[in-house]
Amino acid sequence: MAEGNEKSFFHLPRFLKAPLILLREDTRRYIRTHDKVVSTVLAVLIGVAVAYAAILFRQLILQVQDFALENRDENILSHVLGLAWWKILLVTTSGGLAVALIYRFFLREDHPYSFVEVIEANALNHTRIPTTKGLISAISAAVALGTGSAAGREGPVVHLGATIASWFAQRLHLSDSVARTILGCGVAAATSASFNAPIAGVFFALEVVLGHYALHAFAPIVIASVTAAIISRIHLGDYPAFLIPDYHITSFYEFPAFIILGVVSAAAAIIFIKSIFFTEDIAGKMMGKARLPDWSRPIFGGFAVGLLGIACPYILGVGYGSTDSALKEAFPLTLLLTLIVAKTAATSISLAFRYGTGVFSPSLFLGAMVGGAFGIIATHIAPELSGNQGLYAIVGMGAVCSAVLGAPISTILIVFELTGDYQITAALMVAVVMSNLITHHYLKASSFFHLQMKAHGVDLEGGMARHLMRTSHVRELIRDDYATVGEDAGIERIRELILEKGHNKLFVIDSAAKIVGKITFSELRKHFLKQEARRKAQEESKAEAPAEEEKPARAADICREVSEPLTPSDTLEHANDLFDHVGEEILPVVSDDAHREIIGIVHLEDVLKRYNKALLEDQEK
Repeated sequence: MAEGNEKSFFHLPRFLKAPLILLREDTRRYIRTHDKVVSTVLAVLIGVAVAYAAILFRQLILQVQDFALENRDENILSHVLGLAWWKILLVTTSGGLAVALIYRFFLREDHPYSFVEVIEANALNHTRIPTTKGLISAISAAVALGTGSAAGREGPVVHLGATIASWFAQRLHLSDSVARTILGCGVAAATSASFNAPIAGVFFALEVVLGHYALHAFAPIVIASVTAAIISRIHLGDYPAFLIPDYHITSFYEFPAFIILGVVSAAAAIIFIKSIFFTEDIAGKMMGKARLPDWSRPIFGGFAVGLLGIACPYILGVGYGSTDSALKEAFPLTLLLTLIVAKTAATSISLAFRYGTGVFSPSLFLGAMVGGAFGIIATHIAPELSGNQGLYAIVGMGAVCSAVLGAPISTILIVFELTGDYQITAALMVAVVMSNLITHHYLKASSFFHLQMKAHGVDLEGGMARHLMRTSHVRELIRDDYATVGEDAGIERIRELILEKGHNKLFVIDSAAKIVGKITFSELRKHFLKQEARRKAQEESKAEAPAEEEKPARAADICREVSEPLTPSDTLEHANDLFDHVGEEILPVVSDDAHREIIGIVHLEDVLKRYNKALLEDQEK
């Protein structure tokens, strides 16, 4: 379309073309020089556009659900419980087939775009998200959720919001800094519209996507989030995602129980994340052995979810009905424990077989079940000190969700906006901190999304600067300002190289050019001091005959052992860690092959300069 517009533009008469060119240039110049004004105006537009996109997405899910299940209620639990087994299996399998055909003929890829692409777009791709593929991915997610997928709804909505924001940034040729702010506006607006939680939407965008809280980004993101919340409330009503009863903490002696719940929630989050990657491996091997294309995965995913749905209908769809029931203490302990296992399996299958993409809703579901089960046990052990089972379900919901998403601040704010209770929020903070600390320590990653990126070779833990250090190699910083000597080199030769020719980086090598050791001015000085001390000792002993003549000092006798050397293929992150471990300022670089010959040196100063440069570039962006 853009190409057609350009062609028609060039065919315009000259007297029309010239003013349009000037107008376009003036517009772009204004956008570049008034980025704060532009960001504010775009924040409002994106808030409106994303809010309506989120509403349309929910309506599309309900439309598909009405066609497949003949029911338009968001809480489909009561309807599904009355369906025949064959109809559940038919709906989920047909839904999987429809999603697979969308991948094959419309998306033309074997997987949909998800929230991970939003993080990567911000960090690596100048916020560019393909608009067409983003919209098709949203449609495929709506079809999957409308036919019973156990994946989440919020992930696709957030990706859709980011896609819309990226479209604005590309069309207006915004700078990288403004484009990233606009991307954050799209994410915040989508989160705000989904949960009716504008504060949480702001901090989710800043915490998870942008990774900073700079004022130039904060103001537009707040505007977009509030605008989206207003539009959502106008059309959907001023209702939170869950209507929670008025729970209160009975005693402050409950707080140790909340700490334990944080530990239990961390275990649940770790098992959930590990299950997804385990199922992904099984799915890949299964498709490979059967020699089936990856785009056909949703068919098998739909069939498997249907089988689970027959045995346990509670896991079908987004699952907000079951989550709401757990928050209202409607489920017994045995059912809660069953749903923890069943939902983990169903969501793992849905994601591994591309039958849906989101993990937000499933993590809320699991957290509510884990917290509810823990609450029943806690209130049974100490009924006089424990509050309601539903209170523990709320805290567990936040603790598991925050550990999976790597978004503790956003999750705390979401629950606060749902409950409006400071005491419950304090209990949640304790559980969330424990859950996140344990999960991060065990998985060596801050969220499920970072693990997904690591799985395909992108590691953004610690920010863009750390990623550049992980993807840059030692070969880029190798210097040749060093000298080598053989093991048998004499002291005069060593002295000449260090004192006269200024080579303070002298490496001793053997006949195969492998490093034996290192000599600096410090080692040479120590050698002469030892010689002087030995001479004085001999003079003081007043021996009648001189001591046995010493052998001439060799390079091998003077050098000190070299720590582990670097290779050209080592990353700069590894080099920096090695410098920190050995306490050296210079490390030798040896060849990657079996000969391990010295080919250069690397200075700590150069590694730090490269890191600082990457850090400054990341801050500028």
